[in-house]
Amino acid sequence: MLLSSLIPQLLPPSPATVPRAVALPARQYVCLRVTVPGDAPHAVRRQLHALLGDTLGLYIVRHDARRKAVTVDLELPHADVDAVVGALLRGLPRATLGRITPLSTSHKRAHALLH
Repeated sequence: MLLSSLIPQLLPPSPATVPRAVALPARQYVCLRVTVPGDAPHAVRRQLHALLGDTLGLYIVRHDARRKAVTVDLELPHADVDAVVGALLRGLPRATLGRITPLSTSHKRAHALLH
């Protein structure tokens, strides 16, 4: 007791004096696969940028020349799914939208490192 009153800076702070960090909800990311018929991956990429603008985040484009199709895997926040699907349906009417799959924690960490 005497020691703690003489040298308070040597002792760890009491839990009541330590400020608590506010827990923020983690953003949930999902992957949406979009397949567009054609042989022009650069044109599809430009269309995606024009349609989605700042909503467009990380994506992977694959061109299958044999099937004449361009496949794009879009990584997006779960909260943006409705807006993105609406924009894709309006802007890419021939596109096939695939299933929406949640991304694992490792994908979220990788996304955080990229941004």
